[in-house]
Amino acid sequence: DPILGKRLSIDTDSLALAAAVIPSATSNEISRLFKVPLNPDGFFLEAHVKLRPVDFAADGVFLCGMAHYPKHISETISQAYGAAGRATTILSKDSVIASGAICEVNESECIGCGACQSVCQYGAIELHDTPQGKKARVIPVLCKGDGVCNSKCPTGAISLKHFTDDEIFAQIDAEVPALAEVPALVEVH
Repeated sequence: DPILGKRLSIDTDSLALAAAVIPSATSNEISRLFKVPLNPDGFFLEAHVKLRPVDFAADGVFLCGMAHYPKHISETISQAYGAAGRATTILSKDSVIASGAICEVNESECIGCGACQSVCQYGAIELHDTPQGKKARVIPVLCKGDGVCNSKCPTGAISLKHFTDDEIFAQIDAEVPALAEVPALVEVH
């Protein structure tokens, strides 16, 4: 018995198994709302099983208990202490410092199409109303600076704050010089 921590031998005529533990019916909605992934069984996935076991990939959102997977009460309590400790670390500060390498929007070039918002897996881009119409805005504390929004923007209105597009392309060309010599594909009918 894992709860008693003892090996038990019980002579029985019949055995009744407990009902299966299934994830909450609202897991999908919470997953979409907080931009956190689910495993194939419908339970929430941590950011990293060894390095960040109570964190989600989205900063400031923590995980514990049976939302993670079916577990015993002692493990649930330990995980709850870990999640509370991680949350306390953030809440004990007067302000949160965002990573320096984040994206920024040039509002004069933004057409407000929302393409950047649709691909941002961290929920770091929001559309807001301006006198010129809807424009994208980066939420600095959520942005990871991965540049996916930059690559999706049809007008190039989003850029990485500390890198120009030319610098990024130069790094790519330096890493993969053979790609510059590959001829364009020709479609034959």
